[in-house]
Amino acid sequence: MKDIPIKDLEKSEKVRSKVLTLGAYTIVSNVQGESLELKANPYYFKGKPKIEKVTVEVVNSTTIVSALKAGKYDLALRIPTDLYKTYSNLNNLELLGRQELYYSYMGFKVGRFDKTKGENIVNPNAKMADIKLRQALAYGLDVDQMTKAFYYGLRERATMSVPPAFKKYYSKDIKGYPYNPEKAKKLLDEAGYKDVNGDGYREDKNGKPFEVRIAAMAGGDIAEPLVQFYIQQWKLIGIKAVLSTGRLIEFNSFYDKVGADDPEIDVFFAAWGVGTNLNPFESAGRKAVYNYTRFASEENDKLMAETSSPKTLEDPNYRAEAYKKWQEYYIDQAVEVPLTFRYEIVPVNKRVKNYYIGRDSDLKGKGIHQWELTAKEPVKATN
Repeated sequence: MKDIPIKDLEKSEKVRSKVLTLGAYTIVSNVQGESLELKANPYYFKGKPKIEKVTVEVVNSTTIVSALKAGKYDLALRIPTDLYKTYSNLNNLELLGRQELYYSYMGFKVGRFDKTKGENIVNPNAKMADIKLRQALAYGLDVDQMTKAFYYGLRERATMSVPPAFKKYYSKDIKGYPYNPEKAKKLLDEAGYKDVNGDGYREDKNGKPFEVRIAAMAGGDIAEPLVQFYIQQWKLIGIKAVLSTGRLIEFNSFYDKVGADDPEIDVFFAAWGVGTNLNPFESAGRKAVYNYTRFASEENDKLMAETSSPKTLEDPNYRAEAYKKWQEYYIDQAVEVPLTFRYEIVPVNKRVKNYYIGRDSDLKGKGIHQWELTAKEPVKATN
């Protein structure tokens, strides 16, 4: 690769066709965006895998369930949650699940990103600047009802931006925003948002018409009914909500608009995959481009800094406690309100043995090299 400029490395054919790996399998062939052919690596440090050959294919979500039923695949990864009911009772599958390192959230626009300074600037006059307004809108959403109605119980209400899978960092003491419409109404009254003309919707602090403009992503069967759920929930506490563009927004356009601080967006519904290393600076820091709410404060800076203090190297519990203290403050500010934690389901054909998805696989000595196939072909469903 010595003759390939760094800027061309990602698109280089050598990178894509001559993959080096220390993993259990090596890549034999690759059809970009379609499939991979893998073979067992005899030099894998845990021992050569028991399954000699693996084929990985990209499959359309509309056909994956029928393919699983027919025994075409041994397992499906990243299968959409809204398909759960269509394969949950197939008798040729075993369903494995784990909580994802993920949370969905509701974000309020309270400022803008200054490209010259390279930091987020809070606007004290922003429509969503009042903390009581933000908290009221958070208390006004029945997330528990939402998870049951739209996600078949495969999600649960999130109380902080740390999934419970991070046992050391997750705190049961942080309650988040459980559904409480009466508290929401009280907060709105205190903030000066009252129904002046008796039409069922609250006016702003100056008695003028008030509406919250929502940005939400298109995609899947539940996207539209889900945003209508938000709108109806807020109507119950007297807040008029409308879609900022009059419709749902395509995924890439959504993040373009949110990232550009589109003035037509007051509140947006998005999600984070948190990875295996909790790092608050990337999504909530003063200089973070991905801090889409644009919230910043001296207290936030101070508390976040403690999560990477030199003391974390001296005391094994310091970072976890610092993280909890920061979360207590940050969640209370109600600028990025966690909504749900999500469970990942992996349907596995019954001919597969020793497949394990627990995050403690290394501790338990589990691994891909131990997977086995107990039959020549995948089992077909009979129901």
